[in-house]
Amino acid sequence: MTAAPVSSVSDEGDYHETDWQQVAIFGAGLALGLALGAGAALLTAPQSGEETRAALRGRARRIGRTTSRRSRDAWAELRDELQSAKTALRRRRAKRAADRSLQRELEREATA
Repeated sequence: MTAAPVSSVSDEGDYHETDWQQVAIFGAGLALGLALGAGAALLTAPQSGEETRAALRGRARRIGRTTSRRSRDAWAELRDELQSAKTALRRRRAKRAADRSLQRELEREATA
């Protein structure tokens, strides 16, 4: 079987004619390949579709629980860090106030 010419020249310039027979052969081959591949996948699948969906649901639940737990842990750590920072800030302020009070007391004694 010989293929028809794919391109021809006209007065307006170059253009390509589509060889629809070749396109049909390609499409049929593609469809056959997809069908054979899907059939092979179904025949060699280790589990049924229902088992696969159940396994995926279980995995999604585990990931959800893990993510939720890690999120709670992260928020707890953040809360603890903020509490520590707040306590340290209060201590620094109290120390500065005590230092200022002591400085004023020393100045009063020096002037007296």
